[in-house]
Amino acid sequence: MKYIYSIAVVIFIGCGEVNTSKSKGDALFEAGEYEQAVSEYSELLSTDPENTSFLYNRGRSYEELGIFNKAIADFEEIIKVDPRHINAFLSLSKIAYEQKKYSKALIHAGAAVKQNENSAKAHFLSARAAHQLGYADQALEFYNNAISIDKSYGEAFLYRGALKVGKNRFKSACEDFKRAKALNTEGSDSAISDYCS
Repeated sequence: MKYIYSIAVVIFIGCGEVNTSKSKGDALFEAGEYEQAVSEYSELLSTDPENTSFLYNRGRSYEELGIFNKAIADFEEIIKVDPRHINAFLSLSKIAYEQKKYSKALIHAGAAVKQNENSAKAHFLSARAAHQLGYADQALEFYNNAISIDKSYGEAFLYRGALKVGKNRFKSACEDFKRAKALNTEGSDSAISDYCS
């Protein structure tokens, strides 16, 4: 009985150390100390290299630092370990979009939609990429899906309105801009000023 208790204490203490380390990395990330967060997660990964949580958090830290090649490497490594990791696909889509690689952004966002059809963010990122590529009908469908899933997605209303302006559907676009404003979405005031006179 004494032996079992000793093992339980060791396991409990060991788990406590891992949780403390992980919490430290998370705290550093939340404080905007991304370089220190990278160091913390890298240290954890040295003993647990396939831990997708640590890889993802380090990738997000690299992303915040603007070190996109390392962020992409971490997110791609996650997908090798866990091909269903939706957040890795979403992050890859977001980075590709910011780098104006819209086809790649659409592919990654589409993979995220396949992993979870109820992810408003996956549909929204798909819509943004399709919109930039000039696939208006496809973009509209994705915006509609994002809004259907999350009625408080202000950016989806704003950009769906912008798409409708391109289709000369000004009245409907104005309604979307007003919904975006009601949701305190940045950019909605100027859209209303430009298109809702």
